[in-house]
Amino acid sequence: MCGACGSGRVRAPWEDTLGPPDPGAARRRAAALTRWLAPRRWRVAAWAGGYTVAGPHGALPPAGCVDEIVARAGGTPPVIDGDTLADAIVRLSVAAFHDASPLVLAGPDPGAPRRLLVHGTVPLDVVPVAASCWRVTRRPHQERRGASVPFGA
Repeated sequence: MCGACGSGRVRAPWEDTLGPPDPGAARRRAAALTRWLAPRRWRVAAWAGGYTVAGPHGALPPAGCVDEIVARAGGTPPVIDGDTLADAIVRLSVAAFHDASPLVLAGPDPGAPRRLLVHGTVPLDVVPVAASCWRVTRRPHQERRGASVPFGA
């Protein structure tokens, strides 16, 4: 139990460690999730303990992270397009739900290159680059040390 917010979150999910410090990041991720889930008529809102989720027939249990919402939705293919960090996070979570191949996120991240885990098991390499947008690529198992291929290729 978190003493600061009263939620069940003890450790921040991987998506909270990306990008520059931004108090509105959770709200933007909730908006990206809502756009992705629009065909299902789900709405997602940021909350101190994660996200609140509402379906067409009322409230659903709150979720602690993006991965939990993607898993509940069944990880339908991403129809969301955009180059913001929030859009990239949703695409990463959906891609990791479908395939355990390592992923790469390149963009204007202020930190050092690092490896995170999406859905607790799928490796994500965060690569800071001088760019204005975020790019998601998949690194196939057989080419882990080779060049990345564009996501969806």
